[in-house]
Amino acid sequence: MGLMARQAQESKQTDLRRADALRNDERILEAAKRLLEQSPSATLSDIASAAGVSRSTLYRRFADRDQLIAKLDARPEDGAVRRVGGSDGPLPTGHLGRERPLALDAIHVFDVVPPALLPEQLVAEAQRIAEVPVALYVLDIDGSHLLHMAGSTRLGEELEAPFAIGPELDADGIATLRHELAEFPGVELFALWLRGRAIGALIAFGHPREPLTELARQGSAAVTLADRYTDVFASSQRGKQPKAAAEIQQSLLPPRISRVTGGEVAGNVLPTYEVAGDWFDVVENHDGVWITLADGLGESTRAAASSAVALGALRASRRSGATIGEALMVIHQTLREMPGPRAEMAAIVAHWDPTTHELEIANCAHVAPLILREDGTTEPLRMPSAHGLGGRATPKPSEHSNTLYAGDRLLMVSDGVVEEGEGQAGLGVEGIANAALRSPRGSAADTVREVHRAVVAKRGGELSDDATAVCLSIG
Repeated sequence: MGLMARQAQESKQTDLRRADALRNDERILEAAKRLLEQSPSATLSDIASAAGVSRSTLYRRFADRDQLIAKLDARPEDGAVRRVGGSDGPLPTGHLGRERPLALDAIHVFDVVPPALLPEQLVAEAQRIAEVPVALYVLDIDGSHLLHMAGSTRLGEELEAPFAIGPELDADGIATLRHELAEFPGVELFALWLRGRAIGALIAFGHPREPLTELARQGSAAVTLADRYTDVFASSQRGKQPKAAAEIQQSLLPPRISRVTGGEVAGNVLPTYEVAGDWFDVVENHDGVWITLADGLGESTRAAASSAVALGALRASRRSGATIGEALMVIHQTLREMPGPRAEMAAIVAHWDPTTHELEIANCAHVAPLILREDGTTEPLRMPSAHGLGGRATPKPSEHSNTLYAGDRLLMVSDGVVEEGEGQAGLGVEGIANAALRSPRGSAADTVREVHRAVVAKRGGELSDDATAVCLSIG
């Protein structure tokens, strides 16, 4: 090849690299604009996941969060990104609209596509936009694999997903999965991302003509809506058939990763396909974040049914303005009204106010929680013993007050994690603390992941008692 031909080829390759870099910049800025409007406290890892790029790619383009926001503010076609009240402030009234048309609208899709046909329709729309083959994968409820649901089967029926929290991935899990998929040339991943977690992914085989980031986010919302109307998503998320009690338990559990004002909550129950004594609940109201963890003291279908009744009592009392202690007493009275043998239960409720940073805990016979401070110190809480719920004796919840600030974590676990017994992990308080402190980021999801890794390392697959971990991390 002559000198001029080589120079022309090098110039063409340089132009292609520049075009790719510009596309990445635009993808990152578009994702950042959308995400920061919805969640002003979003991290660079969150933005990288939403943009469908690796964290290293984002850091090569933007050194830090301030530089990224400055670039956003300098875009003349969009104006400054809307942010008020500091990093945790809500959007002002009237600022929920979008300035650009969507590739796909979740509500429209939900209205016009039969829920059972949504997977195939999402893939068809993705392939139309990308002009390359696309596959849809969702996460197994045990968090072990991504399971194929629709589209191309080039990567097989399942992909390992060791960084999942139950059927969801956080930003770290997505980054790890994207890194592992890098061994397949030309494969690009677009997470079905909603409120701080992904329930699956669109995987493109070849560089898409247009990025699928927005379609994947809207698709995630459409899937969340449609899941209440069809079994196709639940069926695709189950690598095997759960026991009836475990299926009841799955129906009770909230999203495993929840972004809340001032932080994040993550939780999960092991094992997934059997047992069924434990449940947890997470909700954010005007007064703050409620986190409840309960042990149904059994693995039968009746124990799971008792858990459903208890959760209904909790929600009814909470929605009627009850305090956390009053909510436990309503659960107690409701369980006592159930026919048949007494359904006893240990339960703990925590309430954190992001405005005052105050933490209130009420406990009835449950394992006491652990506070991990930003400086790496741990505070196992000492709470007097109290009777459980639903038994003959009337319980008097033990109470504790504290504060949680940025960098602090509240970790709640079931007796299947901490106590030593047949089928239990027996980590002890020290073992739980050591596992949690191994989390490099200290996020709620990563903390739960490390605790469950320690459980699996100690017991392997031999768990005859639920091992539940729930963490609130303050951002």
